[in-house]
Amino acid sequence: MVVDGLLAVGGILSFALGISGLILIRNQKLEVIWNKRFAAQLLCWMFICKGVANSLYSIGYDTEYMLVVVYGGHFSNAVFSGLLLLISLIFPVPILRTRRQFKIGIGAVFVYVVISVGAVVFLDIASSLASFPGLYLVPGFIWTLVYLKFRFMKGQENNEEIQGVADVAILMIILMVGHILFRWVGMFTRANYFYFMDLYGGNILNDYLWSMSLAAAVIFGLVIFCGEVYQATQGRLRSTSYMIFAYMLIGVLSHIVFGNTVLTGSDGGPLSGTEVGGLSRLQNIWTEITATLHFTMMRPLLGLFILFRYGLIRISEDNEQVGKTTSIVLIVVATSALLELVQSLIPLTEMLSAGILGIAIAIGIGWEERSFQTLISDPLRFPIRTKGSYFPELEFDKTEYYRLDKALMVVIPFLLFVALLLHWTQVNPF
Repeated sequence: MVVDGLLAVGGILSFALGISGLILIRNQKLEVIWNKRFAAQLLCWMFICKGVANSLYSIGYDTEYMLVVVYGGHFSNAVFSGLLLLISLIFPVPILRTRRQFKIGIGAVFVYVVISVGAVVFLDIASSLASFPGLYLVPGFIWTLVYLKFRFMKGQENNEEIQGVADVAILMIILMVGHILFRWVGMFTRANYFYFMDLYGGNILNDYLWSMSLAAAVIFGLVIFCGEVYQATQGRLRSTSYMIFAYMLIGVLSHIVFGNTVLTGSDGGPLSGTEVGGLSRLQNIWTEITATLHFTMMRPLLGLFILFRYGLIRISEDNEQVGKTTSIVLIVVATSALLELVQSLIPLTEMLSAGILGIAIAIGIGWEERSFQTLISDPLRFPIRTKGSYFPELEFDKTEYYRLDKALMVVIPFLLFVALLLHWTQVNPF
């Protein structure tokens, strides 16, 4: 399977998770604290946006609908970035602590999306206003501070609820910039494969801000890595510790693979796997099984884990079947895609491939059955005793939650229609 195929699979997984998650949220009967409820909605819509963007980018640029791919993908990513900023302000710890502050935050994100889209339409897609390439700095900074605060809270080292907040912060960092952590060594060795990662060129300010975001992502990852190494010396390893260790270790191996690379993209986006002069076969394979795989398939699986494990979506008899179906679809599609990826690297006969696929899907479904029950049986609650100081209780009625869904149901199709209009009028994006 080539990179475009992985992008298509990633689009399917992300879109399926987003839609299924919204259905689960709408049907859940159990009460969920306001910031978790909004975070669940925002996370689902983020995956819908990524599903649209990945599906468009999987088509490629060598098509008569190239402008739809460029504009539609950019608009979807603009909404994704705005939602990412908003979710960092309320989850896992609310920075916006009153109804008024929350409404101001929503308004600020709306203004950002309007400016980003307007700059593309009336200026060009390479404009600094069109992309805000440094926007990832804010969520990363917030989640890193949350991690440090809760992981090293005095006297709470063994408090599962307190440490669970730090775990969520780690997972959100990995979900956002995990693909960049696969290249972290290049920042210190001044390697071209890191500093030229996915630069579009043509705008010095954009390229500078993007490079600054790459460096910041590495710093966030290293802070968490060092924190978890210290925790390991104290005998307090957690499952998220192994995850950050794995990502940073792969980053070391990636430097061996890409040490002499001139220019490369690695985030699974439109420039993924491109290089001046072309990548070697080993470099192509490594990109697909690390950064691109994270970008397209690990993100939806991480999202599913966060939604269920940390109680953003509460599963009961009313929505259990939808939840199980969502898990099965994600696991089966991801398992099939992984096998296709392996088959593209190691040629197999059709009969052998079909047999392995059947076994892999059976194992995947069996693992899903066991893991699903584990996830929903005892979702991790955030600290109850500290609700007043860290988790303010705000009241929202159902119509206010539904209003957010309705707004995004209008905004995303409208922006895709704008992309189609720009295609029909043949407006040059550059």
